[in-house]
Amino acid sequence: MNDSGAAAVNLLGAAGLLISGVVREAVTEAVGAGGALGEALIAIRDQPGRTADWLAAVLRVSQPGTAHLVRRLTEQGWVERGTARDGRSRPLHLTAAGEAVADEALRARRSALRRLAARLTSEQHAQLAAIAGALLGPEARDERCLARLCRLCDRDSCPHCPVHEGWQRAGER
Repeated sequence: MNDSGAAAVNLLGAAGLLISGVVREAVTEAVGAGGALGEALIAIRDQPGRTADWLAAVLRVSQPGTAHLVRRLTEQGWVERGTARDGRSRPLHLTAAGEAVADEALRARRSALRRLAARLTSEQHAQLAAIAGALLGPEARDERCLARLCRLCDRDSCPHCPVHEGWQRAGER
């Protein structure tokens, strides 16, 4: 790899850390607690009725960690566990309070990312969208990967989601 390629790769890694940190800080502040609480709320908001096992796979959290997370979410009054269809796995749904906190977390995420994006020109915005689409689309190999990549997404902001389109293309193979 030439020097400019090495620099680009290194800068991509640094930018990823910057963006991840800014988003995590904004979501944590909005939720009032760190860890995976905000990610879990947004993931459940996006796909209500999924189980704790699904949430564990999306967040890449262990089974005991997920049990603790779901317990914290229910204790906060943000999540309700539905009736198990198979006798074991119970669907997760946000309460009205959980919806409000998830919405606030998404607003905080959007605001933090807009502050970063404000540093870019209109042309750079278009370039960034194209680059992000090229990086993200091929990663969506299955439904869980799709959910993992989009676990903090504001779906309304991205009507032509490259991750969803990549997942659809993966299913056609």
